[in-house]
Amino acid sequence: MKHLALQFSLLAALAGCSGSSSEPPAATADQTAQASAPAQQAPAAAGNSQATVTPPIQGTGRPQHFRFSSKLADSGIDFVQVSGNSPDKPFPAANGTGCGILDVELDGRPDIYFACGAKFPLRPKAPGPRDRLYRNRGDWHFQDISTLAGIGLPGYSCGIAVGDLNSDGFDDVCVTRYGATLCWISQGDGTFLEQAAELGIDSTDWGTSAAIADLNDDGLADIYVCNYGQWNVDDSAFCGDPVRNIRMFCSPTHVPPQPHILYRNSGSGFVDASEESGIRIRQGRGQGVLIADIDADSDPDIYVANDIHPNFLFVRDGNAFAEIGEVSGTAFDHLGQAQAGMGLAIADVDRSGTPDLFVTNYQNEHNALYSNLGNRAFLELGLSMIPEGSLPWVGWGTSLTDFDLDGWPDLIVTNGHTDDNLAELGKEGDYAQPAGLWKNQNGSFVLAGPAGDYFRTTHVGRGLATADFDQDGDTDVVICHQDAAPALLCNDTPTAAQLAGTLSIRLIGSHSHRGALPATLQLQTSPPQTSILHAGGSYQSSSQPLATMVLEDTTAEKMPPLQIRWPDGSETTVDGLSPGKTYTIVQTADGTQEPRLYLCP
Repeated sequence: MKHLALQFSLLAALAGCSGSSSEPPAATADQTAQASAPAQQAPAAAGNSQATVTPPIQGTGRPQHFRFSSKLADSGIDFVQVSGNSPDKPFPAANGTGCGILDVELDGRPDIYFACGAKFPLRPKAPGPRDRLYRNRGDWHFQDISTLAGIGLPGYSCGIAVGDLNSDGFDDVCVTRYGATLCWISQGDGTFLEQAAELGIDSTDWGTSAAIADLNDDGLADIYVCNYGQWNVDDSAFCGDPVRNIRMFCSPTHVPPQPHILYRNSGSGFVDASEESGIRIRQGRGQGVLIADIDADSDPDIYVANDIHPNFLFVRDGNAFAEIGEVSGTAFDHLGQAQAGMGLAIADVDRSGTPDLFVTNYQNEHNALYSNLGNRAFLELGLSMIPEGSLPWVGWGTSLTDFDLDGWPDLIVTNGHTDDNLAELGKEGDYAQPAGLWKNQNGSFVLAGPAGDYFRTTHVGRGLATADFDQDGDTDVVICHQDAAPALLCNDTPTAAQLAGTLSIRLIGSHSHRGALPATLQLQTSPPQTSILHAGGSYQSSSQPLATMVLEDTTAEKMPPLQIRWPDGSETTVDGLSPGKTYTIVQTADGTQEPRLYLCP
């Protein structure tokens, strides 16, 4: 029955795609509508997420390089986040929530799942705001299918991890919470069942970010969950001005860390393999996690951003992980200080062929960029490679993405303070802050001028995810805000000629786990373009796993050879792909033969 299910899901995943025999590469090629649910009535915004423009706005006075337009107004997305912020300053409200990209119906269009918080004290059985799921109908129109899909339970959701947990070809969703984790398993018909308890992943620890990938090469999806700390509303410390009885959010140092969890997939459920895997050797208030082949040894590695604790770098060493954050240079900033790590991104920033790591941090802490020197050694160069636009702000969600399609990954960061009453307490800082965009110029980042109306106003940003929502070949952005509607941003930067020269790649594993994460793709340009397909990343969010490469030789009719390193370590080279196309590449069952290629419109 599993074999039949895999065959069906492969056909569904390739719906709208054709075998690539009409445009043959050198490699051999083998060849549910739902009505809108009622709108959720969310509470009015408690904070000013889109304040009037107050200087300094990121990049003011600089030339506009990037162009993004807002598509939210007519999109059908009516979600309004609830942070739970109040005069009592319950700590989880400071950290906010994220979002995730999935493909509910395998139609190729990226859908969006938004996590929602709740008011404190939590009342699990009381009616209140819920998570929301929006189906992408095309042309920047989305349909709320939350009720019909069966998702959303009362409680405080935090992070979203997307992946195929049962290898049936459909995206499942893990929701970390302040409270028991939820796991929504797709039924293959647009509906989901919550099965965290049955699967053994319903920890009641305070989970933040999570990532789904095969961590032990058995072809099954495992889960890494960042936990933050031990906090209870009943014995929350008072921080602020006791004379005037004005609270502010306490420092993270008031919250003891909780151990993180690695769930190993047994095929019939999940077991807590945290101790045997080696990840319990360290503790930290986890906020961001990504899984990628960071040391280029064909094994998955785990990088974790911690809040005022050293960051973790777990590298696979046989059947377990070794933590090498400090010895690798990825645990601290350039002065050897632990920062308030929040969001994560990974890319080959300087096109050296090796992945670099980026971490967003708190105000007056620069965002850190760890340049990969090879041999598991990194050098923190944030202040020199990103010299502007970091220190004044509190950074959260982020992505290293080639927004202008010049072959070099650019940088986006969403910002926002934790406290909305700084002025009342006589402290400096703005609650709503501008997002930042940096252009990559040969491996260094230059702060760009405002990229549209969204970047000319301030917001209280948290989660951020990327996807090609309109399927035009470039990368768009969704950003989550505290107590406000999200931002839905269309990338208008590339020209038509640039879009015609792009190549988009989706991978499906067979010998590897079906989700094919993590994987490394390298286009043989000079210098090479490397795309790091990873699980997790950003802040409490999950982006579309799509690789985008650029044809730099405008006289060529075909792309250079593309090398793929699959999660199981096998490698494939594909030649003769056409620019301006999206291909789905399916690994063969034994991982040794040429993959099957499918061309998608």
